[in-house]
Amino acid sequence: MSKRPPSLPTQAADMRMQMALRQIDFGAASAATPRPAASPAPPPPKPKPQNDADRLALKRRDWLADVQEAQRALSPYASGLLTAENLSGEDFLHGFYAPGRPVLIKGAMAGWPALERWTPDYLADRIGDAMIEYQGGRSSAADYELKKDKHRKRAPFRQFIDLVRSGGNDAYLTASNSATNAPALAPLNTDLGHIDAYLHSPQGMLWIGGAGAFTPLHFDLTNNLLAQVTGTKRVILIPPSQTSRLAHRNHVFSDVRDVTDEARLKLHPQARDLLRYEVMLTPGDLLFIPIGWWHQVRSESFSTMLTYTGFHWPNAGHQSYPAG
Repeated sequence: MSKRPPSLPTQAADMRMQMALRQIDFGAASAATPRPAASPAPPPPKPKPQNDADRLALKRRDWLADVQEAQRALSPYASGLLTAENLSGEDFLHGFYAPGRPVLIKGAMAGWPALERWTPDYLADRIGDAMIEYQGGRSSAADYELKKDKHRKRAPFRQFIDLVRSGGNDAYLTASNSATNAPALAPLNTDLGHIDAYLHSPQGMLWIGGAGAFTPLHFDLTNNLLAQVTGTKRVILIPPSQTSRLAHRNHVFSDVRDVTDEARLKLHPQARDLLRYEVMLTPGDLLFIPIGWWHQVRSESFSTMLTYTGFHWPNAGHQSYPAG
């Protein structure tokens, strides 16, 4: 006799989870004001010719993804984005990490001094004029995420904070700058707590940006835990099943870039009717984004956030990704 899997409804009750912010319609329009693209996207590389067998295999893959999403839609629990409080490591593993399902987690950062302290003034005083690296010149380029190295800039930290106080997307300290900035930003570590239930490594990758800082639509090659420290960020999540509608041609990025931008949607109309979830991250929120889930992130105010990847469980999908 086969072993029965744990009952998900029972597990949900044990975790005291409630349904998240909203249940997204397949054709729901975004509440955001569409913004025009900064500049046209570079032309995509010419795809390799496909034979009939390749085309049939892709159609079957897309068919399976559509059927599975339709089946999940039969249950609000199965198809909803859930919010959890006091989520144990075991429940996180079985309910979300292993199944590859996003979850918004409340309360895990309670008591962190950074939640109250990390204003622009405090950060500037704490780090002073130590030299840091950030991503600059983003407003003049459409490929600033794909070509990160070209946008690496250096400045005294206090000068960087002055740049982002006024908002915009031109200057942003991102996860890709973390290794370089670790020594300069080390004094901030004492303001942070630990998330021992899920992570074996307390080291997170810091993001600092002003209102309007934007990361275009992409997926990551690791499971990520976003920890919002100060400010608010609007995150749009799209499941991997929607990939065929997202013009995925370059590495982990979508040519759509922004599913709230009418100019981009005119170029990619197949991206209008997507299953998507929208979350507003506020101080103290954790958001688990499983590997392969598409997401775009916009800062609604001056914002600080950490990304963690050092989970207790394997997180090495990047090692086998077919880069192409």
